[in-house]
Amino acid sequence: MRFLKPSLLPVLAAAALFAGTGANAAERKVTLVVKNMSCVTCAPTVKRALTGVRGVKAASIGKIEKGVGIATVVYDDARATPAQLASASTNAGYPATVRVKR
Repeated sequence: MRFLKPSLLPVLAAAALFAGTGANAAERKVTLVVKNMSCVTCAPTVKRALTGVRGVKAASIGKIEKGVGIATVVYDDARATPAQLASASTNAGYPATVRVKR
């Protein structure tokens, strides 16, 4: 029986750990309507909350009018859901809802 070199064990362990992850994952984009955005620190705070969610690849805050902002988030749907993203913003003090396309 032939044995592997010990130096290869961490590499093989990492490969086994990540094998099959993301097989059915898809990159998605969601738009959130975010309320209570009335100061200069609002947009960075919401962006930080959104990018702190596991699976988020990018987040941006668009136009803010009358205290309501629009956040666009690109995420891995195997790791995050729109509801989790809205909750992250809400938990940061900026209530968010998922914008439904019409």
